[in-house]
Amino acid sequence: MKAKIISVEFKKEYTTKFGVLYLHKITYGEGDSGFYSSKKKEQTKFVVGQETEFDIEKQMGQNNKSWDKIKPIMANQGFSNQGRAQQREQNKYSGFAMAYAKDLVVSGKIEIEQMYAEAQCMIDWMVLKDKELLK
Repeated sequence: MKAKIISVEFKKEYTTKFGVLYLHKITYGEGDSGFYSSKKKEQTKFVVGQETEFDIEKQMGQNNKSWDKIKPIMANQGFSNQGRAQQREQNKYSGFAMAYAKDLVVSGKIEIEQMYAEAQCMIDWMVLKDKELLK
């Protein structure tokens, strides 16, 4: 959901197994509201007057009371599963490239002094192919 933030009100401080958190009541849109827990008392995710994108989760508490929990949508910070999977794959390249370069030496196609340069050439080519596939 995307809405303009009308008000942000600090409610209370509480302790969890993750440390101290600060509860804020966030009013948005046409007067709807929900609660956001921040690691800082002076939270910066929801700013009055700005339009912000967030998710809303219905929470059920004691005595069957429910409230809306607001969670900001974080921009990708460079840590995605795809990036990690690609990095794991690229880590395998050095082993493959060295094995193939060794095979070239054993078969007499290249000299042993050329083995590392040949392996690096193969690694560079595989990384280039990865980049082309991701376009």
